[in-house]
Amino acid sequence: MRRHVSMLVLGCAATLAMAAPATADTYRVAGKQVPVDAETGLAAMRGGLIGNWATTSFELLEVSPLVRGRGTESFEGCLNRNRRDRSCKGDPAGTLAFTFEYLGAFASPDPASLIWGSCLHPIVSGTGAFAGAQGVIAMVDMPTPAGVVTRYEGTITLASGSQARKRARAATAARPSCGAS
Repeated sequence: MRRHVSMLVLGCAATLAMAAPATADTYRVAGKQVPVDAETGLAAMRGGLIGNWATTSFELLEVSPLVRGRGTESFEGCLNRNRRDRSCKGDPAGTLAFTFEYLGAFASPDPASLIWGSCLHPIVSGTGAFAGAQGVIAMVDMPTPAGVVTRYEGTITLASGSQARKRARAATAARPSCGAS
């Protein structure tokens, strides 16, 4: 049995290695999403992503036993490669479009009664330095005495080569500081 598991793991690793473009750069991103306007679905991203996040559509699919929904979201900003500087200076910038699936548990119909929430956001398209990007962002909503805190983690693979570098320079020149405070 152990041999079969080892072969399966090696097979999966080989498949993933072949699926990733040899000239692509993959970045791990993690941080916090801070609500700006909950009514309109606007939030600020801090950490590995700096910029603005917006929910552009949401469809409620179920309310019991869990709340389940899906929709679309967008991000405009940068991939903060040097997380210590908290700015977009010299970093790849542009927009990303996502679809998402949401699951959450609530103690009552009141949105403030969140027990836990989680969503998965695969990248469906990008512009600027994010053109051709692939990846996924996972988010977790945690209730705290001060309100809900949303943390995110994921990977973003950017297309490489001279065209990607040209897009990154153009996006950075057009937006020297995006979302940093």
